[in-house]
Amino acid sequence: MRAVATAYPELAALEASGDVPELIGQVRAAVVADPVAAIADAVVRGWLGRRWTALAVQRAALDPEAVAIARGRARRLTPHEAIARRFVVPALRGAPWRELPPAERRPLSATTVVLCPGLLGSLMPMSAFASTAPLLEREYGVRVLVADSHPAASCRANARDILRAVTRGEGFAVDGTELRPGAITPRDVVLVGYSKGTPDALTMLAEHPEVASRVKAFVSWAGAAGGSYLADEVAPLVADVDVHAVLEGTGGKVLRRLIPAAEFNRITRREDEFDLPGAIGDLRTDVRSGFLDEHRGLLDALGVPFISVAGAVRVGDVPYFQALATLQLARHERINDMQVTQSQTRIPVAASAHLGTLRADHWDMAYDAFPRQLRFGSRRLSHPLPRTAMLGATLALLAEIGLIE
Repeated sequence: MRAVATAYPELAALEASGDVPELIGQVRAAVVADPVAAIADAVVRGWLGRRWTALAVQRAALDPEAVAIARGRARRLTPHEAIARRFVVPALRGAPWRELPPAERRPLSATTVVLCPGLLGSLMPMSAFASTAPLLEREYGVRVLVADSHPAASCRANARDILRAVTRGEGFAVDGTELRPGAITPRDVVLVGYSKGTPDALTMLAEHPEVASRVKAFVSWAGAAGGSYLADEVAPLVADVDVHAVLEGTGGKVLRRLIPAAEFNRITRREDEFDLPGAIGDLRTDVRSGFLDEHRGLLDALGVPFISVAGAVRVGDVPYFQALATLQLARHERINDMQVTQSQTRIPVAASAHLGTLRADHWDMAYDAFPRQLRFGSRRLSHPLPRTAMLGATLALLAEIGLIE
């Protein structure tokens, strides 16, 4: 095995010896002392991925429905093995499941999770994380706030909405109630960017680095940090589309190539702010790579740890109307979630750790099962991923390594 350069050689030795409690303690000490240096280290990043996988599997195995889906006919598998094989990439491939101790339960009442929605989010049949967000509040004690990002605006425009969420507590509660300034006073903030929410939130940090001290971690959850190859194709088609064309259906037909389930007849709020060319244009791969090249030094200097979790599917796993998109992405990168590729979810800065890749499509990463009347005859919109367990494991890991309390 090739030696890995590391500032923490004792960590690899502890894992090899099986002294996991001591390993957990030393990783926490390293992260608390210098989060950026620790998470930039290859040995620490490798451990974080393995630890997150264990925590996610353990939590998901407590869900009988998730275990039943994962096992299928393979009744010989333990719940942990079944969950790992069904929902985590890569599968165990015959290797035995390695048990790790569960996470210590830590109260996280000082933490505010700010969810940053994706493109056309409010026009989808249901809200992203609709069932997950309330459960996170109940099980982990965090406060969840949904940023009032516009469903079709540029990253710069949405950065203002996210800034108001982080600094003033504006946005929506998990029950959809609109929050006025001061209703929540965000303390330790975990930014979770889903899909376009990731570049929106990155833009906010680049434009307002003064708020970075509030942000204890940034999670790219199937985030389009590197844009989407699908946006490269669609952007020229919407260059001259305005909101009125969408309302009349012209632009909607084009946009359904990206998000067929969007319901454009629900455009009733902030109509004058719709900027489809700006929204789609900001997801172009050249735009996102240009942004990251320009701001990488600043993002490195913020002291914010960046982590990512991706989804991955085969073409037979997706709704039939998303099969072509999945194949198109596969020409660029085999591992994709039908909207973005695995590498596009990662934020290429020094303190960036990819925790893992889940067997889930882009919508499965955030949405509950679609209503039957909106499945367009597809059987692939039931969304079985135990996303609360997976996102909850992310919070548990952040707490274990001392980033949030």
